[in-house]
Amino acid sequence: MKYRFNDRILFDADTGALSLCDFSDDPVPISNPSKRLLQLLIAHHGEAVSREVIFKKVWDDYGMVSSNNNLNQCVSKLRRVIKALGIDDDIIVTVPKVGFMLRREILVEVCEHEAAALNDDEDVLLVKPPVYVETPPPLPTVRTSPPKYAHYGWGLLVFLFVVISGLVIYTFAPISRQETYLGQAVGCKVFMSPSTDAELGNDVLAYAERQKVQCNADEYLLLVRSNQVKSYISGISRLFFLRCKVFREYKVEICSGLESESSSLM
Repeated sequence: MKYRFNDRILFDADTGALSLCDFSDDPVPISNPSKRLLQLLIAHHGEAVSREVIFKKVWDDYGMVSSNNNLNQCVSKLRRVIKALGIDDDIIVTVPKVGFMLRREILVEVCEHEAAALNDDEDVLLVKPPVYVETPPPLPTVRTSPPKYAHYGWGLLVFLFVVISGLVIYTFAPISRQETYLGQAVGCKVFMSPSTDAELGNDVLAYAERQKVQCNADEYLLLVRSNQVKSYISGISRLFFLRCKVFREYKVEICSGLESESSSLM
């Protein structure tokens, strides 16, 4: 299948190449992960696609190792190729703390021979963002209780239903993260837990800049406010600056103290 962007760039999903519409004989090849990433963003045109979904659909489902570094490299390569072909604005935009999105303002068309069969005067069909309808879970099967259980009454059934529902909600309810994204210092993303005011966040970023810390892939800086280790000064909170690394294969994050002999505290 082939797609057009702004009636200028042609994307051949079968061969994994980008080219100018008028010079399709001189394509620029892209990697298979980049091809799958671009197809996924086209399928969700105008919608933010989370990093977790991208990791699964682009790398994990194909037996490849996914990481933020691999994803960022794919996005950077696609942006460079598309800009070199004549579209100055970024087609792929970053959605903070979520993932990436194909901009709504970009006109995406699919070039299909099947479209010509539907209308002899047109060979272009606009790609519209898909509509996803969430299917409700199936209703539980209601069994008719045998007559020998009738003496328990409806009260016991209601009690059991409330207890089971509470256990299910407690077990499967997602845990929301308490970190607040403050910005980027040098080469590291900086977060704070729990949320704080903007003025302290700016001072934290300035302090992180002075540390001149370089983060590797899947690393970030985290400022933690602890209520268990209290300051000897009354009314003063104690904060800890940590460097954290994500070990995706074990589904854990490991944090250690951030030390610097060359920089003073704020």
